[in-house]
Amino acid sequence: MALAKNQIAPHADNPLSRFCLSGMAAFVIGFCVEGQGYLPLFARAGCVGAETLKSEIMLSSVKFWVGIGLSVALLALFLLTTDVGHMLEALAQANYVYVIPATGLYMVGAAFRTMRWRLMLRHMKVISVGRLFPVVIVGYMANNILPMRLGEFVRSYYLGEREGVSKTAALTTVLIERILDALTLLFFIAAIALFVPLYGVAEGFGELAGVAWPLLAAALSLPFVCVFGALLLFAAFPDRARAMGLAAARPLPDRFEGFVQRILDMFLHGLYSLRSPRALAALFALSLPVWLFEAGVFFLVGMSFDLHNVYPGVMEMAIAMMLVSAVSNIGASVPAAPGGLGLFEIIAREALVLLPLAVVDRAVAGGFAAAVHAVLLLVVIVPGLGFLWADNMSLRRLTAGGRPQDAAKL
Repeated sequence: MALAKNQIAPHADNPLSRFCLSGMAAFVIGFCVEGQGYLPLFARAGCVGAETLKSEIMLSSVKFWVGIGLSVALLALFLLTTDVGHMLEALAQANYVYVIPATGLYMVGAAFRTMRWRLMLRHMKVISVGRLFPVVIVGYMANNILPMRLGEFVRSYYLGEREGVSKTAALTTVLIERILDALTLLFFIAAIALFVPLYGVAEGFGELAGVAWPLLAAALSLPFVCVFGALLLFAAFPDRARAMGLAAARPLPDRFEGFVQRILDMFLHGLYSLRSPRALAALFALSLPVWLFEAGVFFLVGMSFDLHNVYPGVMEMAIAMMLVSAVSNIGASVPAAPGGLGLFEIIAREALVLLPLAVVDRAVAGGFAAAVHAVLLLVVIVPGLGFLWADNMSLRRLTAGGRPQDAAKL
């Protein structure tokens, strides 16, 4: 497959382009805000009965249509800023035999995710990795199908139904998991930055987002550090955290007092794993292979597009794939469109083009981004649906609140 090594198409300088990269910074805000939407629904499902999150409510939600519209707009922008003919040629000429081992690598990474989650759930109930693994895959499958990261709710609800643990406490562990993922990816970026000059990458994304790159970098890192620090304090001082929560809920009518207390207790129960330094070290240690194996997926898909012929050596390509994986996963996690569709492709493409380790044609980079995202989506959607079928469950039943009479099989 022919690769243009000495030509990079100019960056698109238009409002939509700036808007899509600004979405990377908006991720941090959305990440924190989305929990406010999940928690009341989730708490009600756990405390009052499975009567919330109806499919028709989700479909009528303004957020749902905003997410779909944003995804369509970003996919259109992705295509408008790419030589589509050249990209389709690159996709047609790619050697997809590497997708087979890439799928295996992703599943190994998912096994490490399961072991990490098992550690966070251990104080609630000891669950085997084999029994927990399908729940993890179903959750990621739901995130790739449903908007607004509703897969986090689905995973926690599914776990509660299967294992009888608190759904709100389980959802708290998912929040911890997401923050651990972000901190691990930021660690990889910082470590690589010690040896690879990334100023051009940061400056390029800053220009496209219309903000100074130090501000963009701070917006993508400091909130995670602050939230994680706050969770550590809540876990270390649960009584004070409970008192603060009750004080914040004081303006509510008295009839909500018992409800708020139950929610706070379940939330703080979910933070139990953060109280032990040894458990914290184990959680971070298990986070490293999760993302190393996912970077391996990027590497193998890159092999499909002959990117190993562009980079000076295997190590340079491995570093580039780790960086592209980290930047695209952090940036494309905005809780809007299903699976980060559209935003992931743009960020992965631009990261690959901006990296100083090699010169990659934007159309080829676009084909690579589309292919690697397709692999990441399908590798959990197909087995996730299979696990639900084997468990006599359906995604519609889960999103309808677990009432079989109200939700037909998908």
